[in-house]
Amino acid sequence: MGGIRTAARALIVRRGQLLLNHYRDGSGDWYTAPGGGQGVGEQLPETLVRECREEIGIEVEVGRLRFVRDYIVADHDFSYLSEAAHQVELFFECTVPEDYVAQNGPDPDKKQVDVIWADAEALRVMRVYPARLAEAVEPAPNAAVYWGSGD
Repeated sequence: MGGIRTAARALIVRRGQLLLNHYRDGSGDWYTAPGGGQGVGEQLPETLVRECREEIGIEVEVGRLRFVRDYIVADHDFSYLSEAAHQVELFFECTVPEDYVAQNGPDPDKKQVDVIWADAEALRVMRVYPARLAEAVEPAPNAAVYWGSGD
């Protein structure tokens, strides 16, 4: 099964909407929070700053850790991973300047077509990974910090 990959993801919420990377593949459109794999010797906030600069074209300010997720490919019908079968994803609250306009950065992921803002209602009907991302916009009281390997 190979090693475990560590990734950092940015939860950027503004005016009740979450910023998402928009991807397209053979099965259609899907969305996830900006971010990606941690490099050797790189601290997680550095990973987020680099990944967001590449994918959404802006340097984010990294805040507190909100959620941790084990993404084990064997537990899912769909995988956005190509180089690992198990990824630990750490979701951090991040901010962007108020005048930031959602757009692809200079080095987006291969299947990334756009960057969008989506509210909690839209997140519940979109093909978004993980499906629980609506909790970033509408946090439940006593929400779990550890999401396991579920959707």
